[in-house]
Amino acid sequence: MYIGASWDPYELIERGVAAAAALSGGARPRSTKQMPASLDGFGWCTWDAFYSTVSARGLSEGLAALEAGGVSPQLLIIDDGWQMTDVDPPMRKTPAAELADKLHVEGEPRRLLEATQDEFFYESQEVMADAAAHMPQAAGTTLGTVMPTLANLGPQHNAPLHSHSGSVASLDTLDLTNNNTIASQSQDNTSTGPATSGKRQDRPPASISAAAAAARAQRAASAAGAVDSSGVGVSIAEAVRARQAAGAATSTQEPTGAAPAAAPSAPLPTTTPTSAEADLAAKNADTAFWLVRASQKVAGWFMGIATAGFLIFYQWVVEPAPPNSLAVRFFAAAAKGMLKPAMLSFYATASDFTRRLTSVRANGKFSHPDAGSDTDWAGVPEALGTVVAHIKRKFGVRYIYCWHGLPGYWAGVMPTDHGELGGGAGIPGLESHIRFASPTQGVLEIEPSMAWNPAVLAGIGVVADPNRLYNAMHRYLHDSGVDGVKVDCQAGVGLIGSAMGGGAALSAMYQGALEASVARHFAGNHVINCMCHSTENLYRMTATAVARASDDFYPRDPASSHPHIAACAYNSLFLGALLQPDWDMFHSKHPAAKLHAAARAVSGGPVYVSDKPGEHDFALLHSLVLPDGSVLRASLPGRPTRDCLFVDVLRDGKSLLKVWNTNPVTGVVGVFHLQGSSWDRVRRKFHVHDKAPRRLSTEVRPYDVDAFRPPSEGSAAAEAAVAASEPFAVYSRASGVLSLLHGNEGVKVSLPSAEADVLTVSRVIRVAGSSFAPLGLSNMVNGGGAVRALTHTFGLPAPASSVSGGATNGNGRHGGAVPTRECVFTMTVRGYGELVCYCGREPDLVLLNGARLQPEVSYTYGASIVAAGSGAVAEGGRLRVDLPRVSDLENEVQVVFRSIE
Repeated sequence: MYIGASWDPYELIERGVAAAAALSGGARPRSTKQMPASLDGFGWCTWDAFYSTVSARGLSEGLAALEAGGVSPQLLIIDDGWQMTDVDPPMRKTPAAELADKLHVEGEPRRLLEATQDEFFYESQEVMADAAAHMPQAAGTTLGTVMPTLANLGPQHNAPLHSHSGSVASLDTLDLTNNNTIASQSQDNTSTGPATSGKRQDRPPASISAAAAAARAQRAASAAGAVDSSGVGVSIAEAVRARQAAGAATSTQEPTGAAPAAAPSAPLPTTTPTSAEADLAAKNADTAFWLVRASQKVAGWFMGIATAGFLIFYQWVVEPAPPNSLAVRFFAAAAKGMLKPAMLSFYATASDFTRRLTSVRANGKFSHPDAGSDTDWAGVPEALGTVVAHIKRKFGVRYIYCWHGLPGYWAGVMPTDHGELGGGAGIPGLESHIRFASPTQGVLEIEPSMAWNPAVLAGIGVVADPNRLYNAMHRYLHDSGVDGVKVDCQAGVGLIGSAMGGGAALSAMYQGALEASVARHFAGNHVINCMCHSTENLYRMTATAVARASDDFYPRDPASSHPHIAACAYNSLFLGALLQPDWDMFHSKHPAAKLHAAARAVSGGPVYVSDKPGEHDFALLHSLVLPDGSVLRASLPGRPTRDCLFVDVLRDGKSLLKVWNTNPVTGVVGVFHLQGSSWDRVRRKFHVHDKAPRRLSTEVRPYDVDAFRPPSEGSAAAEAAVAASEPFAVYSRASGVLSLLHGNEGVKVSLPSAEADVLTVSRVIRVAGSSFAPLGLSNMVNGGGAVRALTHTFGLPAPASSVSGGATNGNGRHGGAVPTRECVFTMTVRGYGELVCYCGREPDLVLLNGARLQPEVSYTYGASIVAAGSGAVAEGGRLRVDLPRVSDLENEVQVVFRSIE
């Protein structure tokens, strides 16, 4: 046990957590780590935009839509969907294959039949997607994490989109002995090992290639006008006859296993009497084919209905049941018994959580810059490097990250136990074995659904040497031009470790291997840790510097936004000692978008959205992002103010959340009305407990920015004396009110439900009777962050070419008459728009980049600032300077006050 004490809660937490981490795992404090440069650039993440259907074309569409609105992301995060994965062999047998077995459909008809098996998935996924879109989501639970995937499927997506296996990839993908370089990828579809189409298949590679080629041939023939009476395309009988004819003509030239010839668009040759028997067999196969295809559609519809019914039962009966209740115990037993095949089938069909990594290379959706999820990319060699180079060149993206799980993928790496194709992710010598998670009683008490979690039912493919896995994957990404990684599902490794004799030991092995590989392949410490709140992970982050601060942002759950922001703020107290908390992505066009934008602006972490292409609020984005794609990021982890540390900002009905942070010159306080919704531990989901929270008020004090507070020794009288002597200017972005306050004086902030305000706090500098405080750009959410530097000088007027702009005789007398001195405040301001400053009196001169500005044209000054302490009018006023947009976005502003001796 480690015990510490301090008058300063933030110093205490930082010191205590750092000490505990050093003792328990060796993690270093955040202040000693290198922050990745990508934090200062606006980002776009593909997760909510595409989920696992992301493709190269989707990347271009999303970036182009943002660029069209004047927003240029510097960071692109390619989330889940770029990797090659597959389900276990028992889950690859599709209804089409099973029906073909029963009807004894073989040969070319079978291949063409299985190539059309999308009919089953179309129907079932459309029904499930519709149910998911209209069903209340239990975000954060097993069902809630599956729902977004379902809702993103539907009529506009087909089954191959959801699968990630699709590129050609040899089992010998990587040559780890040839100077650690990547071996060239095989182009021969018939000898590349685990090449699979986008559909669930369990056929050998040659069959897969044949099916893909046949499907392409069928589409080509249909496009050329060769359609039968059904209007679908060439018939099976015609395809079989064409195949036989082509085979006879090229038998001496075509190698074994080559793809079938395309069905001809011209009229097919007339059969001879000697082929009558074969013709009859082909016609019978044709009839069986259409029967099976119709059955697929009907079966898919019934499957979708059955699954939707199951989801409704689960959500309304099992999900809300208390831990250890009869319903929970019964379902847990059934999930591991009679329902296990159905549960595994559901996970395999409706989610990615039982899929395993089959190769460290990208899938065919990244075979070229225009490759989309709606194209036939089965068997196509990947070209991630080409896609990355195209994105950077066309859109000016500086940093590209790729997502992967700490175990490789959600369900780990395809095992090598039985010599499966894709086992070991195609890395020579890498062993992987299935291990089944064993949740502890404490975990099950908090979340009973962990008892039937995919990791429990399907297990995780745990590699024996994660160093080999990460080195191969990260080397491939680095060589493809990728700059960093976002590493998800980290705490789940400890859950698996609990079934292997120790979660902490397994986490230490994986975390150490990850950090070593990141240091080797991604210069600049470009990594985001995700879902890693177990101290087994956090205490071993010796070098990585960024970690997600919360559970996911759930765009479809209206009850989740307020708890999300509160969780990020309070979790940052702990996480901020070791890492820079990442408050996760959000949507700019969302009912709670302004609330989330304000939270990200004061968080000190990265600012990135996951908007679908074309669904953007550019007015909001322009208040966060500068034209070059950079953001005005605050300097520290955003944390609750002292008076919010021990109040319930979600449920007590009276408290607003205040989050403080610092900028290079100013401080910032974000105020949030989050009352009304929270995480319900009984229902185990986000819950709206007050549908109409009342308007609430609070006071914001300069000393809420704890960095401005003088060091405390426990003496209230001493602190009060210092506070009374320090003046501050406070500017509210929401109301536009500028106040002059002492350290512990407050300005009232009143907010309706789900609203926020961001206030800039700036220390007033007094020099020889002149008072000044910069407050930043009023058009930016964290406008105070625009002031990057502030200096001041006091003395004789400068030469004629400088600040004063007038002649001097060298004796401090302008025009040789009155002796004067000048106090000059010089600011470096990043961005453009209205710059707001507090001035004790009207300045004598204002210069922009050395040029004198005209009053009432380029700047204005207005008196009368309300002092919140007494309510009386305080001295001084507001200076507004209209900053132009310049090429480097940096302006130097000088505010000059003259005094007469």
